Amino acid sequence: MSEATSTWSEVMEAPITPEERRRISVRLGADLVGLGLLAVGVSFAAWDPEQAQVAALVQAAAALVVAAPVLYRAAVGLLRPTPLGHTDQLVALAVLAAMASGEFVTATLVPVLLEVGRLFEERSALGAQAAIEGMRGLRAHTAHRRVADGEEEVPVSALSVGDVVVVRPGTLIPVDGVVMLGRSAVDQSPVTGESRYEVATEGSKVFAGTLNLEGLLELRVERVGGDTVLGQVVELLRGVEASKSPVVRLLEHYGGAYLPVVVAVAATVLFWTEDVQRAIAVLVVSCPTALVLAGPAAMVAAMTAATRRSILVKSASFLERMAEVDTLLLDKTGTVTFGRQVVRAVHVSEGEVGDALVLAAAVGQGSLHPVSRAMVSEAEARGLVVPRVLRSTEHPGDGVEAELDGQVLRLGRLDWLRREGVRGELQGEGSGAWLAQGEVLLARIDLFDQPRPEGPEVVQAMRSLGLARTILVTGDRQSVAHDVGEWLGVDEVVAEVLPQVKLDIVRREQEAGRVVLMVGDGVNDALALSGADVGVAIGARMNEVALGGADVALMTEDLWRLPEMVRLAERTRWTMGTNAAVGVVFSVVMVGLATAGAIPPLWGAVLHNLGAILVVGNSARLLGRQPEATEAAQPPAEAGEE
Repeated sequence: MSEATSTWSEVMEAPITPEERRRISVRLGADLVGLGLLAVGVSFAAWDPEQAQVAALVQAAAALVVAAPVLYRAAVGLLRPTPLGHTDQLVALAVLAAMASGEFVTATLVPVLLEVGRLFEERSALGAQAAIEGMRGLRAHTAHRRVADGEEEVPVSALSVGDVVVVRPGTLIPVDGVVMLGRSAVDQSPVTGESRYEVATEGSKVFAGTLNLEGLLELRVERVGGDTVLGQVVELLRGVEASKSPVVRLLEHYGGAYLPVVVAVAATVLFWTEDVQRAIAVLVVSCPTALVLAGPAAMVAAMTAATRRSILVKSASFLERMAEVDTLLLDKTGTVTFGRQVVRAVHVSEGEVGDALVLAAAVGQGSLHPVSRAMVSEAEARGLVVPRVLRSTEHPGDGVEAELDGQVLRLGRLDWLRREGVRGELQGEGSGAWLAQGEVLLARIDLFDQPRPEGPEVVQAMRSLGLARTILVTGDRQSVAHDVGEWLGVDEVVAEVLPQVKLDIVRREQEAGRVVLMVGDGVNDALALSGADVGVAIGARMNEVALGGADVALMTEDLWRLPEMVRLAERTRWTMGTNAAVGVVFSVVMVGLATAGAIPPLWGAVLHNLGAILVVGNSARLLGRQPEATEAAQPPAEAGEE
């Protein structure tokens, strides 16, 4: 997903789903029918006062039409109590009281005004639907399905489990599946957590959204649509709207006592004043809508703000734990490094390094493989002129072969070159990419995984936000890990560890009384992500294991999203508290005014929505932009790969 650039107007353009449109039509339809009957009844009473009973009957019918949904929701709320159910029950009592006293105009207009307010509140999701639709852009839209007489291009939605799809080089893999035929390098670094690109052969699993780099692949579909990795991400976006914030849980806990207290206050007002209108007004203004919205409005706004920054929050509980975090654990490859290959050094058997790079770039210029791209990028960075080759042939999983000036050039794995009859020796034959001309070994090119330049600044920013202890954990060699850790400025480096050991480190810190934030990018981090107090999975295409263990998924590899995430969590908690205070104070003031007779029921219904508007407006402030990141430090000249 590209960097989010949505504006407020774009956020508010969230499309209404067909189901939502149907529900709104039904609810507004009932209100319009009720208002029409009320207008007929009032007009009939004014036109012929002698038919007051008939007019009152029509008005009563109007009240029943409008009140029926409220009465139904109130009854359901008695069986399944919820904070919003208390609002329905108070409105139902107010309507019944108004109807019993013959105030049919009040009994009709109060539910209508409150229903309009509720529709506004429900549509104040602040772009959640738009964010969800934006996430769908990460998916491939079409696929080539194998059929008896060849293949056909079909929408991805038309695929079923067991279908066979053909994926060509340079295209996104549209499904989660297993390779049946073919061999290719596939960019699965977010899945494996390794900086090297994986070779997919028969039996290998591949994931939707990963990139086929070299060869033609035929896959058997295992998961499609919502069951794929990206489908799970979209579902997480939907599910976070239903997650309960601390404010909502607190209201649910004490909600059982709220309704009896309000009814007691209304009954007391009625007893002392003998004014039914005052009692009805008390019931209307006591509806805790602003308080109910205090958490969800802030959470939806925070979720939208986070999604616009490519931060996917899975649950509101993350906000509670984030406030207590004091220790940061960072994985290396793909987290504080780019997870892609860069030329570190060139070792030649004869001639100049520049000449070897020119030949390596010439061989690799027609290839999409990351090693070939690294050669071309290095030659361009050095200003070298790379000649065009006459032909180029990919050998998936082994390397690439080209012809230049009548000579065959090969770039790839050493064992492949040996099988092709290449002779010669170079020190350190266990690593890097190898270059040969004809049967002569020319050079070994060492590669490394480049650290992200913003790393030290991000670590310092996290310290300033309260994460005083930082640890780098990696499966890489001690020397490489030490160099990266020293450059980052972390407090401790733990190298050459397996996934289980990463979890042990998390538990060690927790046993020492610390609250741990773990940041990783793949399956090898899943245990630690799940065991940490807060787990953050980083990478543009999350794998299902890492995503399942993480509380937050960064759908970008920009490390500056980490301090932004912490600041957003702090702002969201503050906004929730402010919303709750607004809700409580507003309700107390409104009840006081209604008790004093200063607010009639209809005005109470209007002013009741003001509290909800204040809460939604305050929550919308979370959509404001955060400060831009400062210029990052320069990474070390060399680093290894995990």
